[in-house]
Amino acid sequence: MNQIHRIFTLLTLILCTLILNAQERDSIQISKVKKESYLSFDAFSSLNVFSPRWRIGYIRSINPKWKIGLNLGYGNKNISYTYFLDHFEESFKLWEFRPEIYKIFNRNEKAVKYVSIELFYINHKDVFHNEFYYPEEGGEISYDQADYQRHKYGFNFNVGEFINIRNCFGLNIFTGLGLRMRDVSFTNVVNPRSTETFVDMINFYQYREKEGLDFGLSYSLGLKLLF
Repeated sequence: MNQIHRIFTLLTLILCTLILNAQERDSIQISKVKKESYLSFDAFSSLNVFSPRWRIGYIRSINPKWKIGLNLGYGNKNISYTYFLDHFEESFKLWEFRPEIYKIFNRNEKAVKYVSIELFYINHKDVFHNEFYYPEEGGEISYDQADYQRHKYGFNFNVGEFINIRNCFGLNIFTGLGLRMRDVSFTNVVNPRSTETFVDMINFYQYREKEGLDFGLSYSLGLKLLF
């Protein structure tokens, strides 16, 4: 776990270095592009049926070719639109941290097209009841209650567009692909017992059931409101 933290910290430092290098170049027009800095609100993150969160951010122009952004998210059951789904429990809490650097490759009066690299870290805690999980050593364990912890790290390469609707309002549409690392642990397990449960081939709840490290693809698709 400590090694994953070090990897994520190193990636964040590399991103900051790229930002500082970009800031040193093309500084002649900085005053002109300061108007292109935005506050953002993610229109879809609060509707996520698995791990909803409210996500806000800030995007700042550092020169005509580069922007830097940071998104922060937080969620719990009480502020979720999808709280009625039966896989949520009272202790659901999630927060996330997402720095991003944008490279502008085309602009006009109505839109700015970009490619970007986004790093992300997600911390998800919960207390589950009457469920099961797959321990790292194999098999299946059912329990009456268990504390759940999920750490998720990764990055996405995104392509998107800032669209100007009015002077003080716009949209950011984007999609992307990357890699992620997920580390799940179960502690304070009450009444653990070996069981066998039938699971469909398509299992959307694997992130709640599989203990230990897991690597896979990361996808991004979204719409942000810009102010």
